[in-house]
Amino acid sequence: MFRQMPARLPPIELSEADTPAVARLFDRSADYFLLQGGTAPTLTDAHELLTDVPSDKDAHDQTVLAWKGDDGRFAVAAILRDHPQVGTWYLGFIIVEASQRGRGLGRSIYSAIENWATEKGAREIRLAVLEANQSGERFWRSCGFSELRRLGPATFKTRSHRRIELSRRIDEG
Repeated sequence: MFRQMPARLPPIELSEADTPAVARLFDRSADYFLLQGGTAPTLTDAHELLTDVPSDKDAHDQTVLAWKGDDGRFAVAAILRDHPQVGTWYLGFIIVEASQRGRGLGRSIYSAIENWATEKGAREIRLAVLEANQSGERFWRSCGFSELRRLGPATFKTRSHRRIELSRRIDEG
């Protein structure tokens, strides 16, 4: 159990050297990986989070943030700036450790991400949620996201999914 309130901790920026710590978080959050790809997370999954970007972007366009408590990292998020267009930032991945869900951390973490991105010029946040992830979809809609379109299906390891692309405009001022 955390001795500090994790939601109050500031995010830290990760690098490729953090792959093992991200992999440990992924292991504690295997339910998502089993839903998405049908297999447990691997060290390669953690490495790819920290290094893979779309072909029209480079590594400097992506930032991977983590939140860490006394017991280690409990959440990680990857955001890509100006994708697919200038001013639109794409939240490509976010996960909160399974044992820490349902405590308001996701909302607090998303708020920190939005504030951070806004300070750096974001005017819109986009993301995609798996159709099969109904609780994730409910969460994002409760944060003010609305549906842009449905995509897919796309294959993730051994499973195929349709995704719901969601968007949230960030108020100016």
